[in-house]
Amino acid sequence: MQMIKVLIVDDSKVEAQLFKYMLESQADIHVVACAKDGAEAVQMTKDFLPDLITMDIEMPVMDGHTATRLIMSQTPTPIVIISSKLNDFANDMTYLALEAGAVSVLSKPVMTHSSDLDKFRIQLVNTVRAMSEIKVIKRRFVNLIVSEKTISPSQLKHKPGSFEIVAIGTSVGGPQVLKKIIRQLPKNFTVPIVVVQHMTQGFLSGFTDWLATNTLLKIKIADDNEALQKGTVYFAPDGTHLTVIRTTQGLTAKLLKSPPVSGFCPSITVLLKSVAKTSGATALGILLTGMGNDGAEGLLAIKRAGGH
Repeated sequence: MQMIKVLIVDDSKVEAQLFKYMLESQADIHVVACAKDGAEAVQMTKDFLPDLITMDIEMPVMDGHTATRLIMSQTPTPIVIISSKLNDFANDMTYLALEAGAVSVLSKPVMTHSSDLDKFRIQLVNTVRAMSEIKVIKRRFVNLIVSEKTISPSQLKHKPGSFEIVAIGTSVGGPQVLKKIIRQLPKNFTVPIVVVQHMTQGFLSGFTDWLATNTLLKIKIADDNEALQKGTVYFAPDGTHLTVIRTTQGLTAKLLKSPPVSGFCPSITVLLKSVAKTSGATALGILLTGMGNDGAEGLLAIKRAGGH
């Protein structure tokens, strides 16, 4: 059995010990050290070479965002952010840490509720196991500016008008790649884009705000029965499947409150299968890497319907 080595970074000794207890209750996980701030985390990453780091954001000496940047540029290691302010976009550095290379984000549990603690324990263990297998690379950080000079029609393999919708599915580790894709698309992009992004409950609103600052396209969470507009990126809401149907308005978002598929709600496969049924050969489906097999059947459905 391969042991997963974890470095815990948190300025609260109580929380660090709680996370350690949760992780070491599993036979395949070992906490090699606990750092009380970002500066210690940078040094301990070099000393212990952990398979994964859990990273707090607000800490003395050095915050989690700065530590993430330094670690990813010096000793690249999968980093899972554990934050208590997932929706506080204006004041939280969680999104900056994600941009710097963190692979996933978890919300800190409410310590007074045992049911919340148990749910968090399961989520933490599953995330550590999945994220420890992700291969990360050394990063060089430069300032990027959104520009109108993006992809030109001559660079595209398919002629404009070949597709009527783009559907993207992505899981953990996907936000940075999704941003990279969307920020390269021109403001006058000719079709709507629908997205299922697996992420922690409560994180989506802040994430879409963050993404909107990095693209020329309009970014929003889809509403039920909303007509899909070109040049707009629609995300499936928390805990709700997003599907696409055709109405008198044209392509339309239809939200479904139904059980998880492939272990997820929203499910990528549910979205892609609906796009295959509605748009067929005019559908463009994209599946990015992540956790589990959600989206595989949906992508196959698009291929079988003649889409790309």
